[in-house]
Formats: sequence, C-alpha cells, structure tokens
Amino acid sequence: MTPEDVAREGSAHEGVAPEAVPPEDVGRLVANALSLSRVPLAALLWVAPASPLWVLSLLGVAGLTDLADGWVMRRWAARRWAAHHRGAFAASVARGAALDGFADKVFVASAVSVLYFVHEPPLWIVVALMTRELLLAPLMVLYRLAPASQRSRVDFTAGVPGKAATLAQFCALILGFVGHPLLGEMALGVSFLGAVSVLHYVVRAYMPKLFNGPDRAT
Repeated sequence: MTPEDVAREGSAHEGVAPEAVPPEDVGRLVANALSLSRVPLAALLWVAPASPLWVLSLLGVAGLTDLADGWVMRRWAARRWAAHHRGAFAASVARGAALDGFADKVFVASAVSVLYFVHEPPLWIVVALMTRELLLAPLMVLYRLAPASQRSRVDFTAGVPGKAATLAQFCALILGFVGHPLLGEMALGVSFLGAVSVLHYVVRAYMPKLFNGPDRAT
C-alpha cells in the first residue's frame, strides 16, 4: 500500500462516530452504574462522619440505588430473555450481580467503620454487623483459586437470605447512627442473617438442583 493509499484510507474514516452502545444494552449499563455509585458514596461518608444527617442521607441514597439497580436489571433481563439472548443474559446478569455485591460490601464496610470510629460501639457489634463479609472473604479466595469449571456454577445473584441480610445491615446502621438502644439486638439478627446468606451461596453453588432444577444444574 502506497502512502497515498494510506492517506485516502485514513481520510475515509475521519469523522466516523464511535460505535454506539446497542439500545438493548443500555439497561444493563444503567444498572451497573447504579451499583458502582455506592463506591463513591462509601467515600463520601467520611466527609462529615460525625453528622447524623449527612450519614443517614447517604445511607438513604445508597438504599435507593440498591433498589433501583435491581429493578433496572430485572427489566433488562426479562427483555433479553424474551428475545432469546440467553447466553448474553446469563453472563451479564452474573457480572451485574458480582458488581452489585461488591458495591454493597464496600459501602457497608465503610459505614460500619464510620460507626465504630465515631460512636464507638462494642467491638462485638462491629463483628456481628460484618459477619457475612467476614465469612465470605475466605470463600472468595477459594473461588478465585478454583478451576473455571467450578467457578462457572457459582451464582452471585442475591437470594432472599442475601437481600434480608443487606436490609438488616442498613436498618442496624441507622439504629447505630441515631444511638438507638436496640442496636445490639439488631446486630445479632444481622449476624444470623449474614451466616444464613453465606450458607445459601454455598448450597446454591454445590447443590444447584435444589434451586435451578435438573435442566440448569449442569
């Protein structure tokens, strides 16, 4: 190819707009963006950690993004499933669930840290509030070390126990930041639900027929 040919080819591509995001993927991108928005919210907690209004406002915004990303993802997934894009559906939902779980854990860890350093609850309350995260940490290491064939059967989408544990964590944090005397009792409930949610992840990974039926277990 001569220099003139190269120049002509380059000029032919000038002004070509970058490839747009397919309309069917907008819902997925919005859901993932809502999930990841909880990461900067976690950092913003430290701007005014001693202000209950500031912290509770951020807790409320984080809770709304958690509800919104699930709603958007479910609507997107339903359309993709109806359109028979099932391979892309499964992979995208798995990635979205992993992002959602990651963002939840970052925000909760930051909020619990703020609670501990500002309000100084007993250490056992902090451990109770973080039971799920503490139990999941070694399991995630094992997950990363496992063969790809085993990792592929792990479902990161939140089940009822996981959703209940996250809701309980947010409620306990609210009690903690307003100085409510029932924080200890709520923290014990969070610890129990956290342990149940981890057990649910493990059982769903190694006994998929209980949740997916025989056709989807393999």
